[in-house]
Amino acid sequence: MNMIRITVAVVFLLWGVSGQASTGAAEQVAAFPRVVLYTAPWCANCTAAKEYLARNNIPFVKKDIADNGRYLEEMTTRYKSRAVPVIVIGNDQKVLRGFIRESFQRAFAEVCAAKAK
Repeated sequence: MNMIRITVAVVFLLWGVSGQASTGAAEQVAAFPRVVLYTAPWCANCTAAKEYLARNNIPFVKKDIADNGRYLEEMTTRYKSRAVPVIVIGNDQKVLRGFIRESFQRAFAEVCAAKAK
């Protein structure tokens, strides 16, 4: 139920009530590289990563491996990891295993700089 509320909220933020794209939200999403967070409900570092991303208004795709076995398979096959969190920044430009705020900030800044070129 919470996922439905979040999805509806994101749709309204991006498209607005009138159906026109909201330039502020769309520009914010376009300004950042794609961030994918492989997570699980029992993972404290995953929670810390989600809170950090939300607090800093960094849009991200949450892939809960406990809810979707395909995400676990994708994480283990593509990123060779069996532990969460795994954070993918950009188009696989940076792959972080675990969450250390400073490491994320450095990797994120590097991908943002490369995107700006």
